Amino acid sequence: MEEQELYLQNKLKEINENMIELHIERRKIRKRLAKIRGESESLIRRENKRQQAIAESIHLLKSHPNKVIKSEYILQHLKDTINYNTDSFALIFRNIQQINPNIIQIKRGYYTYKD
Repeated sequence: MEEQELYLQNKLKEINENMIELHIERRKIRKRLAKIRGESESLIRRENKRQQAIAESIHLLKSHPNKVIKSEYILQHLKDTINYNTDSFALIFRNIQQINPNIIQIKRGYYTYKD
């Protein structure tokens, strides 16, 4: 029973990581498609912005392992890349922690990805 639970937890973690990569890839492809069509990037707005923000944040933190990143920088990155405005990273971080426990809070406002 314990082995099955461990297997399912690992499988869920793997699926979550794949979903994050797919969110990033989908955003990039939609952006390129909108550019080719000469449209605005309104296609991206159909997605749930919070899920997109979570995926972008995880991607940002994983691309800089063991580097401490300020929440202000992450929020600015979210605003620049997906036009997601929020004044608090804490709500996003709670969801990130469930998806990827390797992303940790060093101290208030500082986060990192530990390998």
